[in-house]
Amino acid sequence: YFHEFGHLIHHLLARRGSMVKLAGINVEWDFVEAPSQILEEWAWDPSVLARFAKHVETQEPIPAALVAKMRVADEFGKGVNVMRQVFYTAFSYFLHAKDPGSLDLDRFTDKIYKAYNPYRRMKADHVYANFGHLMGYSSMYYTYQWSLVIAKDLFTRFKANGMLDAETAQAYRKAILEPGGTADAASLVEDFLGRPFNTQAYKDWLED
Repeated sequence: YFHEFGHLIHHLLARRGSMVKLAGINVEWDFVEAPSQILEEWAWDPSVLARFAKHVETQEPIPAALVAKMRVADEFGKGVNVMRQVFYTAFSYFLHAKDPGSLDLDRFTDKIYKAYNPYRRMKADHVYANFGHLMGYSSMYYTYQWSLVIAKDLFTRFKANGMLDAETAQAYRKAILEPGGTADAASLVEDFLGRPFNTQAYKDWLED
């Protein structure tokens, strides 16, 4: 819910002007998932959840201790999950680098599985038939992890100033959400962070 709502506010808060095609999520693929992935951070903050996540009968807000346990559970298997995303990234890219006239889909899938998965492939999977993002994202599924790199870095300013800090939120709106595709994403991020983005926050998340 938070992820998809991130896409929605990216589009709704864009300054449209006369160039609708440059508004909101109409940005470069390297960045398109960043506003949605940064918003996922708020789904794990007890102070945010307490505003609406309440017991249906008692109206008691969700306990912070329970949220902490949920976050620990969510971290379980993170390495395997990230490698699964890398697998999809490699699958989508290298598939589109092949000559379709001579491509053996099962042999290709076996090769990518062995390179990027810790588990043996199930022969009945036919991943090429159920990998929905091959349509639309084509060879660019990599954007999920690369946008996550950017999202983690963007979030460092919120972590420093507070999840619900109004000034930071307004700066994010004006620097990131409103411009849409009217400027390079790297420039938008630099405007917000006051520096070029880097991979440190993503690395810290991987190692946490």
